[in-house]
Amino acid sequence: MLLAKKSGETAFANPRLRRALASARVGAATMDRRAFLKRSGLTIGAGAALSAVAGQLPLNLIGKAQAEEAPKVEVRRTVCTHCSVGCAIDAVVENGVWVRQEPVFDSPINLGAHCAKGASVREHGHGEHRLKSPMKLVNGKYQKITWDQAINEIGDKLLEIRKASGPDAVFWIGSSKHSNEQAYLMRKFVSFFGTNNMDHQARICHSTTVAGVANTWGYGAMTNSYNDMQNSKAIMFCGSNAAEAHPVSLLHILHSKENGAKIIVVDPRYTRTAAKADTYVRLRSGSDIALLYGMLYHIFKNGWEDKKYINDRVYGMNKIREEAMKWTPDKVQDVTGVPEEQVFAITKIMA
Repeated sequence: MLLAKKSGETAFANPRLRRALASARVGAATMDRRAFLKRSGLTIGAGAALSAVAGQLPLNLIGKAQAEEAPKVEVRRTVCTHCSVGCAIDAVVENGVWVRQEPVFDSPINLGAHCAKGASVREHGHGEHRLKSPMKLVNGKYQKITWDQAINEIGDKLLEIRKASGPDAVFWIGSSKHSNEQAYLMRKFVSFFGTNNMDHQARICHSTTVAGVANTWGYGAMTNSYNDMQNSKAIMFCGSNAAEAHPVSLLHILHSKENGAKIIVVDPRYTRTAAKADTYVRLRSGSDIALLYGMLYHIFKNGWEDKKYINDRVYGMNKIREEAMKWTPDKVQDVTGVPEEQVFAITKIMA
């Protein structure tokens, strides 16, 4: 109906509608909002009727409504495949296709949240960059091959190695992305191959930390559960950035903060975890041990140590005490750059 503006006016295709609207503009300078809406509605309606009579607007605008069949929607509970934390995910499936996902709010682990990796789980199956066929490196370039070719080539090579050098000539590594059933199946497969020469990728990549923990604490195991985090009264991060390295654990840390826990972050860099801390301690890189000895100095000097626990469960604490008393506040500040009053303050919180 609208054509173009001419010398400040709007030109209409229908001259009768143009005259009707022109008459409606008489006295517009003193027209209130209610009168304007009433007149404009009546005028436009009359103009539309005139246009319909003139054959410019069909009268059969209202047709029969036809509702489309709603897609079949299912919600399937699953577990994130990225790491071993075990966050729960609700996969929304429409007509057999995974279309979106939601974090599970009643999960005791991820508490209704995703980390950046978990939020992209659906892309594993539907991402445009996902490989959908085996690739073989030929003359420096990858080429697509069939599944039959890939299975036959790998199987023949494994059998050749076993025949020439025995089953123990092959080493198998499991994956932390496997489900329990997949891990069980792979372990059975390795047994059928004739060897027990198998390990898990987490133990391989953590072999150095396992050795370190075994030599200091006497065993290699996780030290705290999520429940311990939520019920702690004071938590100190030293060289740890949970907000980026383990965001799920930070959810539980923030719950503990809501329950009154004091959060201390010791780091040369002001991290996202430090932004959530009650106390942020900036120290020189590599001076963490000096800072801890400085804290032990105040603990032993003020008698804040748990004497019964040390007596029952700790060996060699006398040597630690002797070393700690050498780290006087002036030495600690000289090495770490942290003021004495801040070292004393965080020590008192932890004690």
